[in-house]
Amino acid sequence: MSAEPDTSLLDRAAGVLPAQEVELLAALHRFTAERLGAADACRESLLKRIREGGRPEPELHGFLRDCWEALDGLAREVNVCMHHLFPEASLYPPMEMTRQCTFYVIRKALHESPQGTAHPVSRLLWDRTREQCGEPYERLSFLYNLSLFLPLWLPEGQLPGTADVPEYARSLLRPAAVERCDADEGMQEILRWLRGFTADAYGLLTAALQTQDI
Repeated sequence: MSAEPDTSLLDRAAGVLPAQEVELLAALHRFTAERLGAADACRESLLKRIREGGRPEPELHGFLRDCWEALDGLAREVNVCMHHLFPEASLYPPMEMTRQCTFYVIRKALHESPQGTAHPVSRLLWDRTREQCGEPYERLSFLYNLSLFLPLWLPEGQLPGTADVPEYARSLLRPAAVERCDADEGMQEILRWLRGFTADAYGLLTAALQTQDI
């Protein structure tokens, strides 16, 4: 899968945002695209290790890290594009963003903004990852949070599910009901969901920039 970013959002931003913010957005945009490409490379490397009888756990860790960093990268793009539209929301001034500017932080800030909560971008972030989240996101969230606490493993060559978490570690994770699944199938579903979610967000952000007068 290509890591080349779609330039539609950047083309629109160039006519609306200050020059420095456009440059920042372009760098963030490429970061998100590169993380998605890197996640797919980790998936292919993991499958190769499984075929060769090696230990694929490091590749699984890399896959999850890259997928989640793509979400955080997307959130920073949202922050740059939406900050001027909802200055009362707890978004970061674009040129003052820190590493605390993450997907969870931006989703929460927009959802809790009286003016921003009903915006299509805010609804997308909240609905697709909270209210109506699908199985691929649930699996990604579960596995990524698991990877923050424990070494990863693939029981019988499958992505682990909730029942595979040791009893001593279950209190460390948000309650979830995730079943085991084939490693390749599960990773491909996660990547398809991520790419679709990202594309939908870019479409809504491009539309949002139409309303900005900066």
